[in-house]
Amino acid sequence: MSNKQKVRFAFTIREGEHAGWTAGSWRLWVSKEDTYIAAANVGSIWKASLHGDTAWRIAQTSENAQSTTPIIDPKIGRSMWEFDPVPFEGGKRMAFVVAPLRSSYLPGALDPRDNHIAAQDSWDKITIAYIWMTEPGVNLEVDRIVGGPLTLSSGRQVWLSAGTEPCSQSEEADIVGSMIEPQMPGRHEVNAPGFLVRGLRLG
Repeated sequence: MSNKQKVRFAFTIREGEHAGWTAGSWRLWVSKEDTYIAAANVGSIWKASLHGDTAWRIAQTSENAQSTTPIIDPKIGRSMWEFDPVPFEGGKRMAFVVAPLRSSYLPGALDPRDNHIAAQDSWDKITIAYIWMTEPGVNLEVDRIVGGPLTLSSGRQVWLSAGTEPCSQSEEADIVGSMIEPQMPGRHEVNAPGFLVRGLRLG
């Protein structure tokens, strides 16, 4: 697809005892006036689709719907949550976030094609990827720009940045995997929609 632009990114602990542990790989891409965010290896269940200013939703991926052993029953439909677009302020908006908790970091193969966002090995901080949109002619002025700009058909641009925020987390052990919890304004205490990633324990 010639009109498709993509950024690959991952969260990776760079230093300390758990250096090399990762919260998985992610994809941000645009096509025409649409922006998409999905995990490459965290269940392959959810995809966020931000369609212009009209329809924003989180839906199960076609891979899950067409699987012989789907985690979410395809009969309930692919689109699970729809929500209003985040408004622009000063020509920009934080459209979406991906926020892996410390418990979601595990040993795993690192893909050199990914833009690796350095994460601290800390239970009282969380490293977050922010997906921004800017109006035509507006430059994004934030710290730690990771990727972009990707250009929409309207001339708007999509950017990826990273940051670290305080977060109260309980230390967890015996983590065997991770899971995504969709977050939405109005349903959760967030200002922008996003994916919260938690560690998954058995038993």
